[in-house]
Amino acid sequence: MAKLQQGERKEKENMLYRLLKRLRFGARESEISQELGWQRRTVNNYLRNLKEEDKAEREGRSWFSK
Repeated sequence: MAKLQQGERKEKENMLYRLLKRLRFGARESEISQELGWQRRTVNNYLRNLKEEDKAEREGRSWFSK
């Protein structure tokens, strides 16, 4: 992952979390990637972080906010 400015990582994580909260029916990594304009691998990294923080969960191929 590219080196980010201090606080930028948390800001991006919050942006992804807010998107998941808006998408009541969940979204796939590829859909999130398109919406945010990020690489799919980047989305995956942030989603895993949100899951570790118990802010997101995965059901099948879709991700949801908690």
